[in-house]
Amino acid sequence: MTFHSFRHTVSTKLRNQEAHIRELWIDTVLGHEASHKSQGTMNYTCGIEVANLQQVIEALHYPEECIIPF
Repeated sequence: MTFHSFRHTVSTKLRNQEAHIRELWIDTVLGHEASHKSQGTMNYTCGIEVANLQQVIEALHYPEECIIPF
């Protein structure tokens, strides 16, 4: 398992679990280039608010047995 596969797993999980989270926000959190580049996105999006990125992070949930204690 590599870090890259972890990113894809997180991406898939987020895209399937929360309908109100925009793909652009998910791509930004994961460091991916936007998967859709509409004219509006390319020309008029100058930044995504931190509150929107926080929604992406908080939407990610894993079962207790998957959490590794530190």
